[in-house]
Amino acid sequence: MLQRIITAVVLIAILLPLLFLSWQCVYIIPALVALMALAAAYELLKCLRSQVDEGGTAATAREDFVVSIPAYLIAVGLPLATAFVTSIHAFLLAAAAVFTLYLLYLFAVAVLRQGRMHFAEVAEVFTGVLYITLSFASLSLLRHKTPEGGYLYLLVFFGAWVTDTFAYFTGRFFGKHKLNPVISPKKTIEGSIGGILFCMISFVLFGIVMQFGKWHFTVHYPLLLLSGLLCSVVSQVGDLITSLIKREHGVKDYGKIFPGHGGVLDRFDSVLAISPVLLILSNLSLLGDTFALLS
Repeated sequence: MLQRIITAVVLIAILLPLLFLSWQCVYIIPALVALMALAAAYELLKCLRSQVDEGGTAATAREDFVVSIPAYLIAVGLPLATAFVTSIHAFLLAAAAVFTLYLLYLFAVAVLRQGRMHFAEVAEVFTGVLYITLSFASLSLLRHKTPEGGYLYLLVFFGAWVTDTFAYFTGRFFGKHKLNPVISPKKTIEGSIGGILFCMISFVLFGIVMQFGKWHFTVHYPLLLLSGLLCSVVSQVGDLITSLIKREHGVKDYGKIFPGHGGVLDRFDSVLAISPVLLILSNLSLLGDTFALLS
């Protein structure tokens, strides 16, 4: 527990100055998410190469560079591209083209290997790289390409880490009913509810600061509450998704870059899930400010 706390404090101490400096340099967030996407893609592909043998031991195959090198280039390139595209629409068109070509490339590799690469492997690699890349890119797009994105992107971290923290403590003190014992034996329904409630509260507190602080925004609290509810649920789903993949491949942690927390995917699994959802919600305002959280 002490190691987890120390790592979390160090991570926050590094992350906060970078978030602050992003106001002075538009390239900081794209570069940061590109590095995290690269690390996450490496962790995921390594996990997908791991299989549990009959004795219950996970063995990891050698890296397949024919598959992984294009994945790494995409994981770095698309998040970096968010610093240069003119709009979210332009980015999505570019991403659609890149991932269409990557899917065709993976199918071509599978065909040429004549049965030594199965459709399930293609599907796992493609969906994993797609999920990681677009989710990290969404964080940068939310920050730089949406109305009030310089403030709203902070809700990604509030939603993920408040949910995770208070789900843990609520579950530890009040948890009695298992949420999903097959995928995550320690998570409880009570912890899940606690995470949702405190996430909604954190979103409201964020709105109060935005309204009564020096920014003087008009805050739409019912929409903010609804967003907190949705982001917290999505956060927990994202956590369970990455846990499911690990269990299927017999892996305890995706990596060791964060002592006590594991790898990038272990620490940012909820952030990955929330980023595209909050990006979509914030851009519903383009339909006539029907879902503007701040104005």
